Amino acid sequence: MNQDKKTGSSGVSRRDFLKSAAVAGAMGAAVLAAPRILHAQNKGDAIRLGVIGTGTEGRVLINSVLKCQKEENVTFTALCDIWPHYRTYTAKLLGKYKQPVTEYEDYHDMLDTEKGKIDSVIVATPDWVHHEHAIACLEAKLDVYCEKEMSNTIENAKKMVEASKKTGKLLQIGHQRRSNPRYHIMLDYIRNKKACGRMTNVEGCWNRSKPLSVEWAESTALDAATLKKYGYDSMEHLRNWRWYKKYSGGPIADLGSHQVDIFHWMIGCPPISVMASGGTDNYPKMEWYDNVIAIYEWPEEVDGVKHIIRGNYNLYSTTSNGGYQEVFMGTEGAVIISEDATKGGLRREYTAPEADWEKELRKTLGAADKAQSEQKKESGEGKAAESASDIKTSHSVPSPGRYYPPIAAPLPPKTEHQPHLENFFHAIRGTEKLNCPGEVGYETAVSILKVNEAVAAEKKLAFSPEEFKV
Repeated sequence: MNQDKKTGSSGVSRRDFLKSAAVAGAMGAAVLAAPRILHAQNKGDAIRLGVIGTGTEGRVLINSVLKCQKEENVTFTALCDIWPHYRTYTAKLLGKYKQPVTEYEDYHDMLDTEKGKIDSVIVATPDWVHHEHAIACLEAKLDVYCEKEMSNTIENAKKMVEASKKTGKLLQIGHQRRSNPRYHIMLDYIRNKKACGRMTNVEGCWNRSKPLSVEWAESTALDAATLKKYGYDSMEHLRNWRWYKKYSGGPIADLGSHQVDIFHWMIGCPPISVMASGGTDNYPKMEWYDNVIAIYEWPEEVDGVKHIIRGNYNLYSTTSNGGYQEVFMGTEGAVIISEDATKGGLRREYTAPEADWEKELRKTLGAADKAQSEQKKESGEGKAAESASDIKTSHSVPSPGRYYPPIAAPLPPKTEHQPHLENFFHAIRGTEKLNCPGEVGYETAVSILKVNEAVAAEKKLAFSPEEFKV
């Protein structure tokens, strides 16, 4: 779950990346660009994995690897964590899956001892040490899958990208939605099928109500000397690092980065400005904001006319109302997406002409919901002239338009992180490009960390194009 310090990244233009991420067919899988063959590890050779950080997120990733372990020919070799309580627990779990691993407290020892015995490393430690662990692994000629957020500082995130470029090793950032088949399908609806028409607004949220602090049994606590050695002021800081400025960018970076990343991906570029409000209104003892509302602006040009896409993102820590989702709205409809497969769908304004893809989708989905079957009545097709009273109320009680439920991906169910890890393994073997290389993850890091600056500044902050480059 933990380790030591930091680093940074940048590169590929968002629009270029989008060109390679288009999707074919209403229910089709993602079409990836021809891979740039950086690695040609034989499919017959196992990819030997080390893991730095065996906390909750580390174990989530380990579980996802186990789901595809045989198909991808991946084996676990070593685990590293400064907290033996998690490290040994995870090692025992892997043992049950016939994956014997060597345990390490210090990542330096793991890299030295396992030299030539591991090919890649998953880094799932607190944000402030991501750069330290990722760079050390890259310099050891190992490919790296690093959990988001890349770092709690732009400088260290940039160093991560630079290290990947210098060493020629892969750096995948854990924005796993970029490999989610349902998100690729919705990307196709937004960018190719123009389900929204001209995009005008986006919104997203991640709201949850849960206990503020993560507890620990006193018998498992690290001694003061070990905590100090690895940079933690107390066991409280080790366990609840997300709430402290030394170790994290706060909940907005921890959770919000996932969805702001999706904004950039679907729109096709990073933002040009952000303003934000937030505070420690509910948990005043914590350092980072427990609720944040951010407003972004993105540039857009359609048929030679320049527009601004405005979007809001909110993160609340006292309510789970709204859950987590992203909504893309435009002149003809809206696309609602979420990692929660039961949420989302497509909504077309009743004024929007019926598109060919709607007809195909209706065939695929079968009978649509009641709102759709009422569409002709609501839109006025075949209806007698409206009365004066109808006209007076129609603008305040608008038609719901045509709604299509969430679209399932035509693939067997997988964990949320599994497709992104599979993409990483395929990139190692040279058959795919990374879906979220360091350069792309860096753009999101710049965008999300500036939210905290905007809250502190109490004003709108502009981004320059240079900020997103490494």
